[in-house]
Amino acid sequence: MRSVARILLFVLILIVLIGIALFIFWRSTRAEFGPSIALCPGPDLYGYTCTGGDGYAAIDATQDTGLYADDGTITVALPFIFTFYGTDYTELQASSNGNIQFGSGNAWYDNTCLTDGPAPNMGDMIAPYWDDFDLSFVGFLETELVGEEPNRIFVVEWDSVQRYGSDPEDDVTFSVQLFEGSNDILFFYEDVGLVDGGNGRSATIGLQSEAQGTALQYGCNQTSVNDGQRLHIPHPENANADLGREDVLYRSQESIDGVATKGEINDLITALDLRGFTIMETMQRQWLNQQPQRMSEWVWLEDKNGRYHLILLWQSTQDRPDLSQLILLSPNETGAMSLQFKHTFATREHPFAQIEMIDAIDVTDDGLVDILLKNEENGRSHLFTTHNNTPTLHALPETCTGRAIIQDNAIIRSGCVSTDRLITAWDGSQFVIEQ
Repeated sequence: MRSVARILLFVLILIVLIGIALFIFWRSTRAEFGPSIALCPGPDLYGYTCTGGDGYAAIDATQDTGLYADDGTITVALPFIFTFYGTDYTELQASSNGNIQFGSGNAWYDNTCLTDGPAPNMGDMIAPYWDDFDLSFVGFLETELVGEEPNRIFVVEWDSVQRYGSDPEDDVTFSVQLFEGSNDILFFYEDVGLVDGGNGRSATIGLQSEAQGTALQYGCNQTSVNDGQRLHIPHPENANADLGREDVLYRSQESIDGVATKGEINDLITALDLRGFTIMETMQRQWLNQQPQRMSEWVWLEDKNGRYHLILLWQSTQDRPDLSQLILLSPNETGAMSLQFKHTFATREHPFAQIEMIDAIDVTDDGLVDILLKNEENGRSHLFTTHNNTPTLHALPETCTGRAIIQDNAIIRSGCVSTDRLITAWDGSQFVIEQ
């Protein structure tokens, strides 16, 4: 009996020891992973952590991607396979708004804190400084490849970019570095001391995988970074093998004309919904008295259902060409106004546009007024139509420096390149030259 008891005791002790060993092993492996939503230093569920990056070099990117847009993205091929949250990528989508994405091209401007989970519709995202930037006239989105295979570094840099609606001279420069082989990530902040919203006070800094429900946040809408600072995010040596996927597909955030409703357009919509049509003259005085100044003129269009649509032309000063715009606001099903069309006339190549509303007549015979506009600086004319419920800005052929009028449903201009008098008419689908 005693021998049987000893055997049972030995087996019991052995079971306990095995259990303790398994528990220790489980804790040591689980310690490499954290919760789904983590704050730096982490780790998050995949194993990403945040550390200082003082030993890493600043790399200046010089290859211009040509993305000159407010709320725009561009696809960039990667020079090597980069693994992020367990998935291998050969290209990325870089946003004007201070982030890069994999498998998604969302230019959404309104940064979201990651403490409640990954930002919706942003996919797998690396956000060195997710904020509302405007690259239409100022700044560059650039790339660079340095080093020798298999230890190369690919850089994406936001160089001297301005926040939307801010002074063009108040800009920031920052970048993200992606490391070949190690799959490490480095954020570098060359100059982030903005007067308005600088040092991270209006930005989200971190990374996420929306499909896998995990994120790691360094900062959100708070002072969290300074000039010259580096943030190193190493790829975990023993990453969570349960994360990772083969197929990557996301839908981009829907927007109007590539640009979301924000700033003064959003303020105008709010005022119209609260006060109605009578608010326009008050808003006109407000725009004239603000800095920078905006002059305005508008036309109300009544459709066959008795609903009114607003066509508004804003003109600003020569040093703020980004504020000279044409917009169309229309009522939705509830009667609230929403943005249907937006166009900025100036470009980097032609930074000033002195646009005037010349006439407002139904040229396309669809029962809705069309707007004739002319740029007095270069003699180019446009006709804005809503034919077939599709807002379209038609560029009329040739440059004409003389008078422009609408007569008998035709546009007559003088002082044109090919003739002193040019007649353009609508043929049912486009504008053609009659004489």
